[in-house]
Amino acid sequence: MFELDSPYFLLLIPLVLYLFFRKNKESYIKVPGTQAIKKYAKKSKKHLIGKFLILLSLILMIGALSRPQLIKNERIIQKEGIDIAISLDLSRSMLIEDFYPNRLEVAKDILVEFVDKRLDDRLSLIVFGGDAYTKVPLTFDHSVIKEILRDISVEDITSNNQTAIGMGLGVALNRLKTSQAKSRVVILLTDGENNSGEMSPEGAARLAKELGIRVYTVGIEASRAFMRSGLDEELLRYIAREADGKYFRAGNIGEFREIFDEIDNLEKTEIDGRTFYEKEELYPNVLKIALLLLLLGIFFAFSKYIKIP
Repeated sequence: MFELDSPYFLLLIPLVLYLFFRKNKESYIKVPGTQAIKKYAKKSKKHLIGKFLILLSLILMIGALSRPQLIKNERIIQKEGIDIAISLDLSRSMLIEDFYPNRLEVAKDILVEFVDKRLDDRLSLIVFGGDAYTKVPLTFDHSVIKEILRDISVEDITSNNQTAIGMGLGVALNRLKTSQAKSRVVILLTDGENNSGEMSPEGAARLAKELGIRVYTVGIEASRAFMRSGLDEELLRYIAREADGKYFRAGNIGEFREIFDEIDNLEKTEIDGRTFYEKEELYPNVLKIALLLLLLGIFFAFSKYIKIP
């Protein structure tokens, strides 16, 4: 799309045309013998070309004053994304095979699918066992998150025979506490009960509430009959309730996927409805052409075509 920022300058064009084409009454002394040469020079093709090049140059200069602009495209301003910290349990119980091939592998696959849906959000990955640490800080580079998720294993945590839910939540909160995002969310996945760590899950939940960070908890356990249940659902419900989130229980792969579909729907990224235009100023190029035509016009109009002895 094309537009002029100052179109009122175009009103000068009729004035220039009038001044150019009006007939001037010249007063001069006629000298016998040179009039014919003089008349010929002024009516020569080169002289006329020069005059019209000068006229065209003036018109283009006026056009440059009107600031022609090319509107390249119109696009929505960047969506207002959400900062999400995913805290994943890597304790050895995540290798239980009540999911195929095991709980951890299913969790990893579903998390990769979830990451693919959050195009405009910053994501972080935290892992925990008996302690917790940040595997990936907040980033828009989702390919890094997915690559690490696919390669992650329980061996990434040395104290993988314990479960520090409070620490897993606490490290995630630490990642989000300085975030300026309008919405900040923790998704905590575990199949156990808190039996380690310097921070209690209850204390971490209260901290999340104070910081205004919502927490979704996901309990992973397909069959209570598989072995003695270690999943502390009451604790996970408490954390979610205290932190204005929601508790989910993944009993099979279908439920697992539905959980993350629901979280995806609950945490919709808001779109700023304003639009803007990317403008390219054309007047510098127009002005360059005008100056070139002016120089050519002067050359043609005022060069000596005929030598008078």
